[in-house]
Amino acid sequence: MLDKLLFRYIGNAKKYIIVSVLLMMLKVVGSFSIALALGQIIQSLFLQTSVNYIIAFLIFLLGFVLRSGSLYLVTRYQTKITGEVKTTLRTEMISKTMRIGPSYLYYTSTANMINMGSDTIEQLENYYGRFLPQFFGSFGMSLVTFIVLLPLSLSSALLFLILAPIIPLMLKAILEMVARKQKKYWGTYQDVGQLFLDSLQGMTTLKIFSADEKRAEEIHKKSEIFRIETMNILRMQLRSITLIEWIAYGGSIALMAVGLPGISFTTGNVTAMVVLVFMSMEAFSPMSTLTSSFHVAMTGVAAGRKLIDFFALPEQDEKDKNEIRYDAEDITINNLTFSYPKSERRVLESVSATFGKPGFTAIVGASGSGKSTLVRLIAGQLDGGEEAIYWGNRAYSTYKKQSVAENMIRISHDAHLFEKTVRRNLMMGKKTATDDELIDALKTVRLYDEIEHRGGLELEIKSGGSNLSGGQKQRLVLARALLRNAKVYVFDEATSNIDIESESVILQAMKNMAQDHIVILVSHRLYAGKDAEKIYVLDNGKIVEEGTFEELLERGGVYRQLWQAQTRFEAEDRQSLYDTSSKSEVHS
Repeated sequence: MLDKLLFRYIGNAKKYIIVSVLLMMLKVVGSFSIALALGQIIQSLFLQTSVNYIIAFLIFLLGFVLRSGSLYLVTRYQTKITGEVKTTLRTEMISKTMRIGPSYLYYTSTANMINMGSDTIEQLENYYGRFLPQFFGSFGMSLVTFIVLLPLSLSSALLFLILAPIIPLMLKAILEMVARKQKKYWGTYQDVGQLFLDSLQGMTTLKIFSADEKRAEEIHKKSEIFRIETMNILRMQLRSITLIEWIAYGGSIALMAVGLPGISFTTGNVTAMVVLVFMSMEAFSPMSTLTSSFHVAMTGVAAGRKLIDFFALPEQDEKDKNEIRYDAEDITINNLTFSYPKSERRVLESVSATFGKPGFTAIVGASGSGKSTLVRLIAGQLDGGEEAIYWGNRAYSTYKKQSVAENMIRISHDAHLFEKTVRRNLMMGKKTATDDELIDALKTVRLYDEIEHRGGLELEIKSGGSNLSGGQKQRLVLARALLRNAKVYVFDEATSNIDIESESVILQAMKNMAQDHIVILVSHRLYAGKDAEKIYVLDNGKIVEEGTFEELLERGGVYRQLWQAQTRFEAEDRQSLYDTSSKSEVHS
């Protein structure tokens, strides 16, 4: 019932749980005080005994303050528990992602990560904030109740000791019964959420292809399945809550039935009888409250399994690993073979290559040849090539991942810009950069003049860089990379889908950078790597050719075929555009 793996992330909230338990125990003391005061008053009324009403009132007031005050403070501490745990979980999630690096996409999707970071953690609020304090509190409250019952009626106290564990044991049995249904419920919940998110993101495409109605039907079907699963869970919850409520009421009556006959209706014993009745009615309330929070909490636990699985993903012990040396030279690949997890297909097979320092090297090949996979392995963003890739005379496996990441920058066509100012995006490349350095970087990529009138360094970048053109986004990403002054720059289709001017700027920057750095280019546009000192040609995961542009053309192999096909296609494309333009002029 207590999930040990989730409890591990309770962090500093333990102290709040301890305080909550003590407060719950005070609540029982408060109930006892109220019962004692009422017993004194009832005894004086029925048996005409003398009683100090002021003292009785003060005892009643003390009980009321203890009871209501403890309830109020418990609620406050529950809020503190959830706040503390949420912070701990999100911090650990970010730290885990950073430790794993981009290879986390091996194990899960970005959508799942977003879901875990928001919805899953929110679902765990009831587990940490309500269930855990109540779980531990029920033991403390039961202990105080037992101590109170013991001098009143030994038989009632012993019976309570027997009956009290029944409800937690039943909850454990119920948990085992519904665990599978809870998992199915949460899986359906995620399916609906992901389908809805996917539909929102692709709404325009759905409209264009008239697929919106079909998608709406799909969402409706998924939602109906989720509704059915929800009703199944609710029915199960209602049945178990009803059953345990009856057990609680029955237990209270049993305590009174056993205890009251042993107390004679004489002077001094009426108070004991009132206290016994009052405490018997309260005896099982902690377990009843535990039951009501149990089901909601277990839904969160079912959701939290994926989070726990993510935290358990393997990490390499990097304590004894090396930092990248300043004088580290060539990057070499020696007989690299790679397959993605859960796949037997070899994406790369027996790949060997050298990337000189300094120098400009290109990797080309048809779509699906393994180019992007190879370059991501080189950039340390995929696991699996650490033993076959060397930086200097040491394998990647001997270096700390963070050290590799700090010394190598991969610039892709979908590189991310944050919703911050241009200044703050650039300063990720160099935290200590001055305004002059930032402006120089922007001027190097010919971007400063285009944004100066819009705010310059203080221009706010919107989500996804939507207020910049594709070419401007890529040039801003390049400026950020230049500020980093890394040892290696990897351009992975960095010139895709941008204007000719931006492309020429990036290509020129690459050539300049290659004078002092290792520059690796992956591009489907063959002319982008035309000036590379060496070109590697990939075909079906194997390097089939290598050499300069001129050497590869003369060889008449795969590269020449690709070059001729691409040149012919571009010529036809230009002719098509010319013909269209000519027709338009004639008609006008």
